[in-house]
Amino acid sequence: MIPRTKYRFDQIVIGLLIGLILPLIIFFVTYKVKYNDLEFTVYLQRIWQMKILLKLMSLCVFPNLGVFLLFLRSKYERAARGVVMATFIYAFVVLIAKLI
Repeated sequence: MIPRTKYRFDQIVIGLLIGLILPLIIFFVTYKVKYNDLEFTVYLQRIWQMKILLKLMSLCVFPNLGVFLLFLRSKYERAARGVVMATFIYAFVVLIAKLI
């Protein structure tokens, strides 16, 4: 019998949270590594004016693929679904922002 604690993290909510937070962390790390001399608000204003904020957001979602595959290899299918849901949320936000 498989121990119950092994699947403690196999929840949609866990995958959803990781899938929503990881791109934000990647976005912030990108800011810290390349543009640490600017204030964060100035950085956001500049990338918005240059019309690359949505493109950068789209690229920051790519690490979700790695997390998704890691969850699948670990047999955490529910958590993998949560990561896919978070990725679709980001895609929906980017799509709506492009239409506006």
